[in-house]
Amino acid sequence: MSPLPKPDAAVQLVVFDLMGTLITDDGVVHRAYDQALAQAGIAPGSDAAAAARATIDALRGRPTLVVLTEVIGDTVMAEEATWAFDDSILDSVSNLVEVPGAGRVLRDLHNNEILTAVTTSFTPEVRKAVLAHMGWTASFAATLSAHGVRRGHPAPDLLLHAILDLRIDSVAQVAIVGDSATDLEAGNRAGAGLVVGVRSGGATESDLLSAPHTHLVDSVADLPAILQAPRTDGQRRTSDR
Repeated sequence: MSPLPKPDAAVQLVVFDLMGTLITDDGVVHRAYDQALAQAGIAPGSDAAAAARATIDALRGRPTLVVLTEVIGDTVMAEEATWAFDDSILDSVSNLVEVPGAGRVLRDLHNNEILTAVTTSFTPEVRKAVLAHMGWTASFAATLSAHGVRRGHPAPDLLLHAILDLRIDSVAQVAIVGDSATDLEAGNRAGAGLVVGVRSGGATESDLLSAPHTHLVDSVADLPAILQAPRTDGQRRTSDR
């Protein structure tokens, strides 16, 4: 287990995952993947669909195109399936709601002059549509999707991009919050001082426990208590229950 960076300064930046962390999923992503698989000719309820679903669950948190390329095995078909995935999410945007307390947490962080950023496996088009619907377009100092040379989670690219862009003094002053093992691994690879897993997404308890983390809590609503608590040396397997 890796020791935490020396926690000698307050958190300057909190980086959130989007779906399942700030926004209640309620099956939206699951249905979008079903539509993507159908676009690729994988019939719902088939053995092939079951195998694809198992792979998708194992790759939770990674960019959609990466996941579908792994499942389908053909880059052209995977791109077309990704478009179908995006269409499904965009059709569902008007039904999305925040995880209870998420908006309040964002406001409290802003009022305390703590910067916030959001990273997501969604494409930039979907990310922008989701944030616009939630009224959060101007809520974050940075909003990032895996695009171009920036790799998605579990690579640390998006987190490090936000840290560099926002001129944060130390990675130890960064907290990341996510609902998948992939999010937590990205936070660990980036060296974030706080790596907080939330149970509000679709990941299993065992998946979250197996990933590097400093805290594991029920939802983003529990974040203020973590930020207000004294920060002492610990290990990346610590779990707040």
